[in-house]
Amino acid sequence: MKMIRKHFEITKEDILAGKYYPQSLIDPLWWSVSIYDGKEKYEKDLAPFTSSQRAIFAVQWYEAEVSNGGHDQFLYNSTGIVWEDALKGFELIGADKCAEILRDVIKKCGGSIPFEREEREELLDRITLNPDDEDEPIDLFEENDSEYYDVNDELDALIMAYVKAHADDFVFIGDVEVPENFQ
Repeated sequence: MKMIRKHFEITKEDILAGKYYPQSLIDPLWWSVSIYDGKEKYEKDLAPFTSSQRAIFAVQWYEAEVSNGGHDQFLYNSTGIVWEDALKGFELIGADKCAEILRDVIKKCGGSIPFEREEREELLDRITLNPDDEDEPIDLFEENDSEYYDVNDELDALIMAYVKAHADDFVFIGDVEVPENFQ
């Protein structure tokens, strides 16, 4: 995929005027932060951004993955690296039920989730092992998925209320490499 440099100008005035939606606010992070190359690279890529941007970035990844394939998909994929930031994000924006659901998932994983994908996969394989049929894992997160699907509609409104109350944290003016066909 061919990448080009794109200039982003996310201003406080435009944020307060409601010109953005959650994903557009974190587009600079979406294209700058690697979730694929381990915790050290993830942290390094996040360094230029605010803790608020980081939290919303993680919430957006969580939302995208869980909505598409449940907590299994979120945790088995590279996106599982953002679990801790997603929890902080839910707490930050007041998405209490989402935070509660994620805390329960973490509890089911033994109280913490590895940041490294291979370690996460090993943990998930171990805790979802079906003693009656090793080829068919148990759906440990089925209830969490259902609960999340019932409450995730409120997420964008909570994010935008938080963003408007902390608009300075989301200002971004700079260039980022994006795919050539990015709008």
